[in-house]
Amino acid sequence: MSFLTIPGRLLLDTCVLNTIQDESAYIFEGEIPSGMTDAEIPEDLKALRYIFQVNERAAFQFLVSPLTFAELANAKDIISNQRRIQWALDVLDVWLIVLEETEDRVKEGGTVRHRFKLTQELQDLESCLMTNPDFRRDPFDRLLLIQYKMGNCDAFLTMDRNTIWRHKEWLLDKGIKVLSPSDFWLALEPYAALWY
Repeated sequence: MSFLTIPGRLLLDTCVLNTIQDESAYIFEGEIPSGMTDAEIPEDLKALRYIFQVNERAAFQFLVSPLTFAELANAKDIISNQRRIQWALDVLDVWLIVLEETEDRVKEGGTVRHRFKLTQELQDLESCLMTNPDFRRDPFDRLLLIQYKMGNCDAFLTMDRNTIWRHKEWLLDKGIKVLSPSDFWLALEPYAALWY
């Protein structure tokens, strides 16, 4: 990946958002997570720490989909999720600004997906996603990918290798780049010194 193709606007999967919240002491302060040694820290978690160190100067845009709140609200213990929901609301403000900037891709309306009337481009993407059995079965993942396009995102960042990431080659052909934090750091690391 060249410097010019490094993603600048990334849509965060719910699992990444949760990890950033749960492991914020390590990601932002370098505190080793409880019960782990430095050698036991997962590669994706290390990558998130490095990414956010660079982001102190790089100013990547990290977006969260409104659909994330449906997932957080469906959690069994809503009380323990309150902190996550509040933090996600702060990140959602960025998403709403992005939607205002991308009026060409989204038309206001209340008919499709409760909030947005999809443009022809997005309807075509949904039809294409419906040809994949996994996305046909999982409307949440399908809608996340549509919102990726709504927000003109450069990459979808996930740590869940059993869902969207598993189809990353197929999705790349559709113009959707799916990365794990480790993938993103691998692309970013050669240029990280530019922001220090």
